[in-house]
Amino acid sequence: MSENLNRTLILLEHLSAAKRSGVTVAQLIEQTGLASSTVYRIAQELETLGYVLKSSDRRLFPKFQFEQGMSFGGIEIGHLSAACQSVSADLVAASEFIALRKETLFWHVAEAHPMQSIRLRAGVGFVRATYELDCITRMALAHRQRAEVEANWDVTGFYEVGVSGRKVPWDEAQEKIFTVDTADMQFDLMGNAKGVRRFCVAIHGEQGEFAGLLTAAEAATPVRDVDAHVAKVQRVLMGAKSAVENGTDTTRPKQMQQV
Repeated sequence: MSENLNRTLILLEHLSAAKRSGVTVAQLIEQTGLASSTVYRIAQELETLGYVLKSSDRRLFPKFQFEQGMSFGGIEIGHLSAACQSVSADLVAASEFIALRKETLFWHVAEAHPMQSIRLRAGVGFVRATYELDCITRMALAHRQRAEVEANWDVTGFYEVGVSGRKVPWDEAQEKIFTVDTADMQFDLMGNAKGVRRFCVAIHGEQGEFAGLLTAAEAATPVRDVDAHVAKVQRVLMGAKSAVENGTDTTRPKQMQQV
C-alpha cells in the first residue's frame, strides 16, 4: 500500500468514527499523528467533494460511512468493534482492538466511553513499536517464536513499562514474554508513563491463530479493592473474548457511501 493511500484511509476511518459529534482538524492531527498539512489538504478536498460538512464552530461532520470489511483469522472487524463497544460500556473505560503488523502494533478499533477517566492519544490508525514491555507487547510477542523475535527485533531495545523506562536485557525480556499465558489476561497495574493502565486478552481465529488484542484502558489511579477490580475486568474481557471467538463468521464488504 502506498503511503499516500495509507494516510487517506487513516483519515477516513477517523472522520467516519466522528459522525455523531464531529471532529476538529486539530483533533484529527492529534489522533492520527499525520502532518498538519496532510490533514488540512485531505479534509479540504473531502469538503469540496461534499463528503464532509464543516459546522459554524469549524467541526467536521462526515457525510459518508466508511467500513473496512477486514477479517482477522475469520473474525470480521464488525464483531471486534461490537466487542470493544460492549467492553467500554461495561467498564466505563476505553476499549481497543490492536493487531500485530510485522514488528509494530496497529490500532484497528478504539472505542471511547464519554465518562471514562482518561483521554487516550491512541486512536484508529495509531501505530506503535513493540519494545515497551507492557501487557500488549508481552501478549503479542508471546504468540511469536523465540527465534523469530531474535531474527526480526532489536533484542537490545526492550524497556520496562512505566516512568522508569529501564532498559531490559534480552534474557530478562524473553522471560517476561515467553512465560505469558496466552489464554489468560495480561495487565499492568501501575500503568505506563502516560498514566494509562491497560488490560488485554488475545483473540484467536478459527484455526487458533493469533488475530490480535482486545483491551480495556483506564487511568492508572489507585483502586480500593485491587483484586475485585482486576477480577471484574477479567470477567468482562474474557466474556467478550469468548463471544468473539465463538461468533458467526459473516463477511461484510467494505463500504463507503455518501449519505
